Amino acid sequence: MSEASLQRYFKREAAKHKIFWRKIAFDGHRGCPDVFVAHKRHIMLVELKNPNHKGVISKKQANEITRLRDAGVTVNIIDNRGDIDALIKDLAGS
Repeated sequence: MSEASLQRYFKREAAKHKIFWRKIAFDGHRGCPDVFVAHKRHIMLVELKNPNHKGVISKKQANEITRLRDAGVTVNIIDNRGDIDALIKDLAGS
């Protein structure tokens, strides 16, 4: 499974549960997480990595995730369907 197929799975599962899901990019800024997710006043960013454990958080990504978390933003790093399912279940149950 590739990161792109994991992203498609996440998008499809979020839609099933009416969870707002958007692929994002920060204009002119590298290292931002891949996805914005919102549901019932819960907002978070998600960095998706290759499920075959080939993807690694780059130094820029690690720095950006730290800065976002220090600012109070929830950022999850996900590399498998099980973690997506758990996140969806948690959001849908809230």
